[in-house]
Amino acid sequence: MSASLPPSLRLAQVVGIMTSAFLSGGVLAVSYGFVPSMSQAPNTLLVREWQTTYGRGVAASPALAIISTCSFAWLSYSLSFTLNHHKAEIFALAAIATGSIVPFTLIFMKGVNGKLYAKVKNSKQLSRSEEIDESKDMEGETSQALLDQWAILNFIRGLLPFVGASLGFYASMA
Repeated sequence: MSASLPPSLRLAQVVGIMTSAFLSGGVLAVSYGFVPSMSQAPNTLLVREWQTTYGRGVAASPALAIISTCSFAWLSYSLSFTLNHHKAEIFALAAIATGSIVPFTLIFMKGVNGKLYAKVKNSKQLSRSEEIDESKDMEGETSQALLDQWAILNFIRGLLPFVGASLGFYASMA
């Protein structure tokens, strides 16, 4: 971090980088660690566990994305009229990368999320010991196939704040 920056901008660097990295780590951990272990469960339990996990992510992720994006955007604005204007451009890219997690989710994941929520709805009509009858599924997509598709999209989504954190770190050290 540049020694010539005031403490408020240094704090913004730390907040932006840390929240973006934390968000990325959480999202990537779900795709890499939790989804494979969840795949061992019966379909009824699998979609219910996905719903719980997804719900926790929805509760925390938007706030982290907003905090990080705002930190990077403020840094970009604050540095844009100084001799550090080249850093301002990098912080702007960090803000865009981190903030793009929201439109990515809405555009690319809405379909698979909707299909998984439909499976959750079907599973709630069953007891824990009963299985979802996926042979009656009109689209032919199993819970496991949807979860695998979701995990790939979620992994890609997790890379966006990772890029933001990396750009923020680079701009801070440049």
